[in-house]
Amino acid sequence: MSYQVLARKWRPRTFDEVVGQGTVTKTLKNALASGRIGHAFLLSGARGVGKTTSARILAKALNCSNGDKPTAEPCGECASCKEITNGASLDVQEIDGATHNGVEQVRELRESARYNPARDRFKIWIIDEVHMLSTGAFNALLKTLEEPPPRVKFIFATTEYHKIPDTILSRCQQYDFRLIPARELVTHLRHVADGESIEVSDDTLARLARAAEGSARDALSLFDQVLSFSGRTVRDEDVSALLGLIDRELLLAASRAVAAGDSLAALELVEQLSDYGADYRNFTRELILHFREILLLKVAPGESVLIAQLVPEERERLQPVAAQLSEEDLLRIFEVLAKAETDLRLAQDPRVTLEMALLKIVQMQRLLPFAELVARVERLAGGVSAPAPAPAPRVPEIAAAPRPVARVEPTPVPAPVPTPKPAEARTPPPLMTATQPPAAAPAPPAPVAASATATATLADGPDAVLQAMVAQAQARPSLAQPLRAARARQDGETLVLEFTPDFSVFADLHADEYRDLARKATGRPTKVKITSGALAPEAVAGEPEVASPERKRQQLIEEASREPAVQEALDLFGGRVVDVRETKS
Repeated sequence: MSYQVLARKWRPRTFDEVVGQGTVTKTLKNALASGRIGHAFLLSGARGVGKTTSARILAKALNCSNGDKPTAEPCGECASCKEITNGASLDVQEIDGATHNGVEQVRELRESARYNPARDRFKIWIIDEVHMLSTGAFNALLKTLEEPPPRVKFIFATTEYHKIPDTILSRCQQYDFRLIPARELVTHLRHVADGESIEVSDDTLARLARAAEGSARDALSLFDQVLSFSGRTVRDEDVSALLGLIDRELLLAASRAVAAGDSLAALELVEQLSDYGADYRNFTRELILHFREILLLKVAPGESVLIAQLVPEERERLQPVAAQLSEEDLLRIFEVLAKAETDLRLAQDPRVTLEMALLKIVQMQRLLPFAELVARVERLAGGVSAPAPAPAPRVPEIAAAPRPVARVEPTPVPAPVPTPKPAEARTPPPLMTATQPPAAAPAPPAPVAASATATATLADGPDAVLQAMVAQAQARPSLAQPLRAARARQDGETLVLEFTPDFSVFADLHADEYRDLARKATGRPTKVKITSGALAPEAVAGEPEVASPERKRQQLIEEASREPAVQEALDLFGGRVVDVRETKS
């Protein structure tokens, strides 16, 4: 007897044996059990997922003679079931749409449909690749398909659902066959291997399942090819050599080189691929899947089905790489590799293309996790100092500010606390609060003065209220800076705040927030009027109102550099102030 390939030898004979199509088989079994059987069925899906096999099982279920009605469990032993399995039944005609696609063939089918079955319960036509029928053939079939004789059934199968006319679709019950998940293909291959007494590892079967891309027939055909090469004992390296699959050690070496930023290791890897004779495009596809596994390992919990196909040993090897790469890094790596895989199709020198892609992802600057970056920016916007080491680099700068005071008091006593008054006149209040961490006590060094500036009333004068508002705005540097350049006056029971033209638009937009600061500063609701026209602090002090552009630019840079929010930004991004632009009202 001639050899029968695994795809035919292990073809399912009942609905329960169909792999990966539980929804379709359950629906058909329930329809058969309840007697709600349509007259036309359309089975659509990718290649090798069970369409034609399910059509034959459905035909056996309809015509099984082991009972007086259709059954969801055909016996497979009666004459009708055996003839359908062997393709020799007179009442079940299996034709292919590519060779019977004309109007004449459909006319013959219509004439034959008028007669009763020769022996079985129904006369059944299985038309494979039905989308190949011509437009005229489809039109000739419409009437028969809409109102067929009572003992006639049609079963259509196609891989190109979109090519079938809507007039045909509306007359059929439609069943969509999905691609078979890899884990179900591995289970099916293990069942076949045990039945054939073949020694093969689960990892090898998993690689065959991935190469089959969801097709059971492709998986069995690849398995058949591997058995022809290796015999009854299949080794992992045999599969890699025969099918051109990439050794997982090379994929792991590539991901480790990317995580470590090792350009030399990446180039040496390409050299190994060249010696190995591997296809560069195939390697790129496998590398994309490898980084996908790393991403799933990073985001999915340990018991998730997303990483169920990864064996524990493989997870342990990938875990260090996943810890070194963020999700943002992996997404950028996917983008680069996907473009490289496309470029390799037409590349004149595929090796150089792959080398440049690997070097690009190796040298790619690592990104902070988005949530961490958002948290740091929120701390910056709120004027909150960065945790732990952030304030340390600024301590020498703060200590250098009160140097003029050191000339007044030459005694080398380490007591910087008595010198805050000159510093207060030269340095904004938030900067002074940032200089306090060297003191041992957590409380401010001058609680009386702090409380005096934190609250005030209009009876104390508008300037006192303005200073109290500045103290209340320490957590919001963007609100405090315009207040420092503003002037305050009292108009009856109303506090009038005159902002410089540079801040007038900003003050109008945040008028409600300034009113809230005034309420906190005075301890009660206070009427606040926002106006524009106050002079800059230098002009009030009697200095020239007009300075040279370069001097003015330097002054603005110095003022901006002293701002706590700007200092936080410089520390966060490792930058420096190169220019300051004034807003125009």
